[in-house]
Amino acid sequence: MDASLLDRFPESMPEVRIEVLEEGTDHSVLCDELQWWFVVPCPGETTTARWYDRATGQVTSVRESERAAAPLEESPDSVRFGIRETTFPTEGGEPVERLIRFTAQLTSESATFLSVEVDGARSDSSQPGFAENWGDARGRLLRDGNRLVRTGPRDFHSERDEGARADLVDLSIGGSTRRALRLLDLGPGAEPSEFGEAVVDLETGRTLVYWQYRPEGWDADADLWWAAHPGEGLVIDGVRFQRRNCTGRDEIALTDHAVRLLAP
Repeated sequence: MDASLLDRFPESMPEVRIEVLEEGTDHSVLCDELQWWFVVPCPGETTTARWYDRATGQVTSVRESERAAAPLEESPDSVRFGIRETTFPTEGGEPVERLIRFTAQLTSESATFLSVEVDGARSDSSQPGFAENWGDARGRLLRDGNRLVRTGPRDFHSERDEGARADLVDLSIGGSTRRALRLLDLGPGAEPSEFGEAVVDLETGRTLVYWQYRPEGWDADADLWWAAHPGEGLVIDGVRFQRRNCTGRDEIALTDHAVRLLAP
């Protein structure tokens, strides 16, 4: 990643606005990324993203490619790459770093993880549960799956147990706007679980911003979160989902593609 692009990432969270143009849209977009790692498994690919705390605007973590993705000698249609994550503790102290190394493949139908190594522990696609842990490839074509019907401002009812929710939106960051597809990427099944909301550029198919939701039953302080964040969660089939990620923070990720396309 070139230094000039890194310098264009804002030091604090910029203003992010989403205007919904068409709910449950017929528009679709072809996304070649490993969802939601913001990188295409092709030679030469790199990725950079920054997460911002919505309340304070501060950078909470950074994800950068260790090096550009390179083809595997034994399988030229697959690549190997590493991503370095740096997390900044809320209570201060030294940043925490970890290196995640992947092998992955891009086919005509999907972008698929083949193996993952975290802190020396390696798992691969031959092991049970691997796809569930690292994102079962649901295809590169992102579109509305007729799964969720809106029943209120932030309330939804499920019509089926598979498929994403997609809306056509205008995404504005710092005053610049792009036409995009906003997705609620719920996993298959009726059991409440963590899921992501991504805004994917309609022209390039690259993720611009991303955040997550988790069911309130996962957190003992859920009632406190709801009181402090009115109107910022979702309700699906009567289950309340907090806009929080796996760390418990309410964060939004801004990718290098958003910086290229929208940074002033």
